Amino acid sequence: MNPFKNVYLKCLLITALTGFSAAIAAPVAKTDTAAKAMVVAAHPDAALVGLEMLKTGGNAVDAAVATAFMIGVVEPHASGLGGGGAMLIYLKKNKDFRYLDYYMQTSLHPDTAYNNKKDLYSPRSICIPGVPAGLISANKLYGRLPLKTVIAPAIKAARDGFVISEKFYTNMLDKLDVILDNPATQKIFFKDDFPLSVGDTLKNPQLARVLEMLAEKGEDYFYRGDFARQAAREIQQRGGYLTAEDFAHYRARFRHALRTSYGKYKLFSAPPPQSGATLLEILNIWENAPSERSVDFASCARSTHLLCEAIKRADADRYAYMADPEAFKVPSAGLTAKEFARRRFADIDPEKIKYADNKKVPAGRPWLFEKPLKEKKKLGDSEEGAHTTQISVVDAQGNAVSLTQTLGHFFGSGFSSQGVVFNSSMSNFYSKPSINRIGPARRPLTTICPTIILQDSSVYAIIGTPGGGRIFNVMAQMIIRLLDFHLSPVEAMNAPRFSIRLRSGKLYVENRFGKNALGNLAELGYPVKVLDSFTPYFGGVQLIIFNKNLMEWVGVSDPRRDGGAAGL
Repeated sequence: MNPFKNVYLKCLLITALTGFSAAIAAPVAKTDTAAKAMVVAAHPDAALVGLEMLKTGGNAVDAAVATAFMIGVVEPHASGLGGGGAMLIYLKKNKDFRYLDYYMQTSLHPDTAYNNKKDLYSPRSICIPGVPAGLISANKLYGRLPLKTVIAPAIKAARDGFVISEKFYTNMLDKLDVILDNPATQKIFFKDDFPLSVGDTLKNPQLARVLEMLAEKGEDYFYRGDFARQAAREIQQRGGYLTAEDFAHYRARFRHALRTSYGKYKLFSAPPPQSGATLLEILNIWENAPSERSVDFASCARSTHLLCEAIKRADADRYAYMADPEAFKVPSAGLTAKEFARRRFADIDPEKIKYADNKKVPAGRPWLFEKPLKEKKKLGDSEEGAHTTQISVVDAQGNAVSLTQTLGHFFGSGFSSQGVVFNSSMSNFYSKPSINRIGPARRPLTTICPTIILQDSSVYAIIGTPGGGRIFNVMAQMIIRLLDFHLSPVEAMNAPRFSIRLRSGKLYVENRFGKNALGNLAELGYPVKVLDSFTPYFGGVQLIIFNKNLMEWVGVSDPRRDGGAAGL
């Protein structure tokens, strides 16, 4: 019998015997309120670690970094040391932003023959991880606490273990074939040739050792020390391309955050090669929609249609113009210009789909509106400092962090070394000719867009989500529901979601959409695909909102993940 099939049948048997079911109870958003500070993350243990840093005297950056190290231990299928990400930092005292890009990066001599269909779950899909460089740089430049203090909880969790949840177990079952193809990875998640199950404790002593060395020696251990040499050797033995030189070349990069106004709010989000420009363009286009159509999407096909058409146009511009800005000039200012958005909105037919084939939606001309971004003082030198998850933090001084990290797909490439699961980020490059193509020391275009919203120079909202190609769809819906439809944070979180992409061909909606709205969408020309309620397909938003009436922070963690909100 196929060994994978045998293991899978055993897992199904355990599932039946334990009565495990993803539909045992309706999902409930995890919430907390607090007067001073808040941490929200995709695992309650991680959120509590962030809160502990704040209680210890740390600031929002310390809390975010500690939470990020911890989430890599207790949510190892979604992020960790073998992945990458980015964080948007708001410094209240200076009323200024810092954006730290620590996304994955290709080899100096990249694998241009990479094939996503056959190489995805293999060492050929690995890019140089950025998490250690990014988190350590942020802690060194903007944190208050010693690195050893912020890493300590993650070390303990890796050494002593954490309890496997139903959602983690489901994700593990879904990737059993990938895990079984990698003996070192199987050793992490299996016991006695059988995968750990719900309620079992997962320990990773090798990862604990790597974290201890990071706390002692800093990022040099990971990128220019024993870890890099062993990882590169094992990757090459399995057919990958990365070398010790590639690890040594990696640095986190500081960039300027993108911004736009939105009514009485100011939105700040991720610059390329992350997709904040796409999120802001969607919202700028939507801002031109007639006010009488600003009715919640689940009950109004016209509202859904207008946002879908905005998404498709912003997506077309993303495919045409966005890539690693170190390799190509990207018209970020043009893409986020209000006049450009007005022209894109003018191309929308409010009565029906204008282009039957989404792929025929033409890109706009953002270069006509390109102006140099206003450069502020130097942000800092990273060389002196140093599937996806979201962390949102605000501290008692009003500093804030929105942080998104990823391995690419769940369990990344499937390959692991020294207890660290590695990413699958080569899959983010396009196989067809485009500026987002594989090149030396290049970072791929990614959909993540950690975002912070200000009102009167104070933080109003911190938001971000995983979800792959659905990220900026979900982010736009959340922000519109909060700022335009005036839903409460819990109502916005629980509202049914939808997604459309330029190359998807279908409009995906959760099954809680109204029947009339679904029928009207079909009449407008949408091929609708109805998905389950609260499906993880639509991400895992981690949200913090300031309630001015009650003068308190409200933290809400998406019920689609094992999240938690912890306030002070």
